[in-house]
Amino acid sequence: MTHRYVFGDLYKNKCAFVTGHTGFKGAWLAHWLLGLGARVQGFSLPPSTSPSLFEQLGLAGRLHHEIGDVREAAVLHRVIQQAQPDFVFHLAAQALVRRSYAEPVETYATNVMGTVHVLESLRDLGKPCAAVFTTADNCSRLWTTCRVKS
Repeated sequence: MTHRYVFGDLYKNKCAFVTGHTGFKGAWLAHWLLGLGARVQGFSLPPSTSPSLFEQLGLAGRLHHEIGDVREAAVLHRVIQQAQPDFVFHLAAQALVRRSYAEPVETYATNVMGTVHVLESLRDLGKPCAAVFTTADNCSRLWTTCRVKS
């Protein structure tokens, strides 16, 4: 069964906004959405490795690519309003467990407030938009660690 059979033309010529598109999962998602005919707009920090899947798939030349940080509410809001997405996939996160222990404030700022910034931007969108939000296992681990240390 092919993806086109399952999704038909659902994404064809629709704007799909992907946060975290330079990460491993985000790059695969962007590549897949492009294959389904979507106009993909990515918003993410630069790739964290070199080579990266983002680079290997040549995504910078295949989608609208914007380097940015979900912690910057005004920038994210502007980009989402300009994109006018039909679909949003929020994958941007600080997902490294050891780093979350070492930098809990930065992790919360990215994972929690970054999500709030996406939601606030969508609230102001003024049109219907489907949104998918992801998380990682370190969210519960970090919360447990902070509670134990309190």
